[in-house]
Amino acid sequence: MRFIATFISYVLHPLLMPTLLFLILMIFLPEALQPISGKITLYILLLIFITTFIIPVFSILGLRTTKTISSMRLENRAERILPFTFITIFYGMTTYLFHSKIEINNLILSIFIGATLLVALLTIITVFFKISVHAAGAGCMMGYLLAIMQLFPDQQLLAAFIIIIIISGLVLSARLYLNAHTSIEAYSGFFIGLTISFLSIYLLF
Repeated sequence: MRFIATFISYVLHPLLMPTLLFLILMIFLPEALQPISGKITLYILLLIFITTFIIPVFSILGLRTTKTISSMRLENRAERILPFTFITIFYGMTTYLFHSKIEINNLILSIFIGATLLVALLTIITVFFKISVHAAGAGCMMGYLLAIMQLFPDQQLLAAFIIIIIISGLVLSARLYLNAHTSIEAYSGFFIGLTISFLSIYLLF
């Protein structure tokens, strides 16, 4: 069971959530990505994967190599602050890139503004409290889909929403089973992620 919980924590890493969300929209709601379509969506998906996962992971690896942090898992609360700051910058740069260089619609822009704000807020909270970013990532996905389902009520997003509910349950269960977080740390992370993501669509789109 510990192996399974660890596997879930890696496969459903919070840094993969932007890529997963864009993939879900590609499959279930391609209309939401207009004017992006065709092969361009695959290039955008790759760009999101590189800027929101690969680059942040390599920055954390660099911090581990220089012994600035003691573990890639960032179990120590104080050691999380610098990596989270870097990730906030990377997410902000991705948002700026999409806004100024790539022709995307306001929905996708709102998603990345919300993601950047969420990471920045988690960084600030981490100064005082060890919050679960895995849970925040899961809540973020659910919040985005809830808001998008209100914008596109006729679309078939129910299957995707059910998938996210299952993913959220797996992530929270895994983090609690591994004793990586207390219940308060996990549930507060989930609530903050859900709230910020939902409001970013509701207020900005």
